[in-house]
Amino acid sequence: RVTEEELATASVSEEVEGALKEALWRIATFHISQLTALTDGWKGANPDEALWDFQQGTQREPLEWYWSRAAVGTGPLFKKSGFNDGSMGQRMLSLPRAGVYVPGGNAAYPSSVLMNSIPGRLLGTEVAVTSPAREDGSWHPAVLVAMRLAGVKEGFKVGGAAAVAALALGTESVKRVDKIVGPGNRWVNEAKRQLWGTVGLDGYAGPSEVCVIADDRANPRFAAVDLLTQIEHAPDNAAFLIVLSEAKREEIVEEIERLVAGAARGETMRQALAENSFAVVARDRPEALDIVNRIAPEHLSLAVADPEEWLPGVKNAGCVLMGEATPESAGDYIAGPSHTLPTAGAARWQSPVSVLDFVKLQSVIRLSENDLKTLGPTIVTLAQTEGFSMHAEGASVRAER
Repeated sequence: RVTEEELATASVSEEVEGALKEALWRIATFHISQLTALTDGWKGANPDEALWDFQQGTQREPLEWYWSRAAVGTGPLFKKSGFNDGSMGQRMLSLPRAGVYVPGGNAAYPSSVLMNSIPGRLLGTEVAVTSPAREDGSWHPAVLVAMRLAGVKEGFKVGGAAAVAALALGTESVKRVDKIVGPGNRWVNEAKRQLWGTVGLDGYAGPSEVCVIADDRANPRFAAVDLLTQIEHAPDNAAFLIVLSEAKREEIVEEIERLVAGAARGETMRQALAENSFAVVARDRPEALDIVNRIAPEHLSLAVADPEEWLPGVKNAGCVLMGEATPESAGDYIAGPSHTLPTAGAARWQSPVSVLDFVKLQSVIRLSENDLKTLGPTIVTLAQTEGFSMHAEGASVRAER
């Protein structure tokens, strides 16, 4: 377990701490904007106050919102008085406790601490971080500083499937969580799969993958860098290049070869390129988009002259980075949206980690006696149709009062 002393005394250079603080602020304000849009028309906590408390390091109770309407008829959609007689609606509740898995081992990922902890911390969710320790049993100081900045008090030096199991099931030292978020390798994802139903999960995030669509005007070096950005993590990462001409494919492949030669993680990238990646020449925009939507990539870079014209055709992608001024690494570190994204085709149905991962909805129904008189006969008819006498009795016995 990370000690209070480790958390309090960890330090990095002023430049690194400044970068972490800027990233934290952008991530926090992005998710507060999402929360404001999400709760528009709901009654309950004020998102701006949640941001203020987060800035001040104030520990909040989990937040709550609700909406209600008349149970029968055309009463007002929203009621200031809550769930009084003759109303129904929903409550939106923050999760009490969540676990964040942060990869480790070959690299340090303070950005993953920020990206995955902040949405929950804004909502008042208690967060515990797990990550593999380095050979000397420590965590990289930047990971500890990121935890401290995000207001996370608990950290556990355990990784892989064991970390997921500890968070999901609880141990003598790790309190069980309600949901686990964060990227990981195939072992982390397999543990998530086996523990589905025991704990809430964000989905399967990892190994990383990237797709770049480059038209004939695209800067080949920019496209090559964006492809390599996501596959320098590990050899099981994947890169997909879609171009509109063989000439552009050759230009970008040549740039990739130049960039990989002598790169710090060159061997890792070469293996990922050889084993998991491909380049394809599409006939036109519709075919290129069809390929993208079949792949459903984690990251998609639109290295095209008119990305706003392409975007409506992108149905399946975790994050879309539009235009040549938007590098892949902007999404990884500083833009604001979480970099934990669906992989392995899961972008067909799954979403990036966000405040939505740290809330749940609860239905609420409160009928009045007059409401039951109106609805009772229909309840009885449907219950009898399905052959459930006690369902019918539930309504009819009350009508006898």
